[in-house]
This record gives sequence, C-alpha cells and structure tokens, in this order.
Amino acid sequence: MQELHLVTLVVHAMTREPLAVLGDADEDRCLVVSVRPQQAEVMAQGPHPARDDDSRLTQDLVADVAAALGHTLTGAEITDLVDDRFHAVLVLDDGSRVRARPSDALALAVRDALPIGVADEVMERAGQSWKELQGDDPHPQSKEVDEMRDFLDQITADDFGGSGPAPEPPESGQDR
Repeated sequence: MQELHLVTLVVHAMTREPLAVLGDADEDRCLVVSVRPQQAEVMAQGPHPARDDDSRLTQDLVADVAAALGHTLTGAEITDLVDDRFHAVLVLDDGSRVRARPSDALALAVRDALPIGVADEVMERAGQSWKELQGDDPHPQSKEVDEMRDFLDQITADDFGGSGPAPEPPESGQDR
C-alpha cells in the first residue's frame, strides 16, 4: 500500500469530467481518478477542521456517525481496479473497512485530512510517472509554488509603495 495525497483537481478537456490527481511524497508517481462533481467541490475546499453548523457538509456526518459508534475514520484506500473502475474503502480505527465509491472515499479523506492509501497493484496498473504525464515539468502544484517563490524572491517593499507621482485630479467640468 502506497500513501498518496491530493495534488490537484482538473477537468478533462473533452468530457468536462472532474479528475483528482493523487501524487506520492517524492512527486514521482501519480494516479488520476475520475470523481463526481459534488465530491470534487468538497475536495476543492480542502481540509476543514471547524465543525460549526453553518459550514457542515454531508461528508461530515460520516465521521460523526463513526464517533457516535465509538470509532474514528483513519483513512481511505483505493484497493482495486476492475474493468477500468477503481474500488475503494474507508478504514476505521479498529481495522474495519467500509466499501465506498472512490470519489466519496477521497472527499472524506481530503475533508478530514486523512491518509489516502493506494494498493501497490493499482499503482502498478494505473499509476503514471509525472514525467510521462507532463514531460520534464514538475506537477502543477510544485510548479505554482516554485513560480510564487521566484516572484517573492524578486520583489521588494518598494514594489508595493506608492513612490511614484500622485495622479492629478481631473479638471472641473471634465467627465471621465
């Protein structure tokens, strides 16, 4: 079992289907999983530690039900790939496993900041290298972070100051 994390969400150009791109810690391998639009929206929000009534989602109920039964969710796993369809489970603290759609399992894992495991056999069959997927470019998140760091390294406080001349007010009677 390999542990992956959500790197990014993308939309397939032709089908307009949301896809979750999961990556390993070394940023070497990735797995692309089709997800339902509603679960993609949950994943896009990222982890949500606060549980106030105004921001609760249906996905939050699963953890609450597990807690009411004396358990906690400890992770999500993509366990198999059969006929081009992923199979997934939610894992509880006592080792119990509950079958779930991959998009539901991933949404819950992202929402509760849980580990996402992927069976080695699934990665062997469906995993891709970032290099094969994008050429020599790093995955999107790394590229954006690197670009932001380069930008921040080059700017100075003067770039934010109003050191230039103040704009002159328009003459009276002149419309803009």
